[in-house]
Amino acid sequence: MSITLKNQVALVTGASRGIGKAVAISLAKAGAGVALVSRNAKALEETAQACKEFGNPALVLACDLENTGSIERLVGEVTTGLGGLNILVNNAGVNASGAADTGNLKAWDLAIDINLRSLMHLTRHALPEIEKASRGAAINVASMAGRRPFGGASAYCATKHGVVGFTHALFEDVREKNIKVSVICPGFVATDMVSGMGLAEDRMIQPDDVAKAVEFVATYPDSACPIEIQIMPQRSPY
Repeated sequence: MSITLKNQVALVTGASRGIGKAVAISLAKAGAGVALVSRNAKALEETAQACKEFGNPALVLACDLENTGSIERLVGEVTTGLGGLNILVNNAGVNASGAADTGNLKAWDLAIDINLRSLMHLTRHALPEIEKASRGAAINVASMAGRRPFGGASAYCATKHGVVGFTHALFEDVREKNIKVSVICPGFVATDMVSGMGLAEDRMIQPDDVAKAVEFVATYPDSACPIEIQIMPQRSPY
């Protein structure tokens, strides 16, 4: 029996551009109503318009996830505005370059707050709502940096390792509640985060590729769960 996302509600962070925008549009096309979260309200409106073309509601929620005190209210706005919550996609993230002995501590703290701390807080507040649904999903977008650390970005790698570890523990916590849990670890994706690195964008993973993985998890049969998906460019972008 195929799983449909029709009439389900998805919350997507970092939905103003790149991977998050592609994920939101993909889920809307599959039938879900979407709550779109980012700091950039104007860009979110553009994503919302693209989502609404498929006949499903799109709720714009401008929010700075660094302020974890606003997250519980954010979840309430989603459930009030769209009638519930089935799918959480934690995608928002920032880069943090710098070696372990020279890195900027404020940049490190921001990466920890956005990439890991806010993800954990949002998951904590969203899960009780997801558990009210007949089935649900909590999907975290990490990075291959969470599996293959490299020099010059120690804080970024640490946050993505944290996301991977949190996701695997999360699966054990909610697996009996019919909630899909997965962490998606892409390599280089053609987004603003890697622009200026001199890599061939047409050889990178595309945001739509990651969106396909998110939809794959959300519609996976009830008998099993793909708890981790690693995605690499088919050809080297170097």
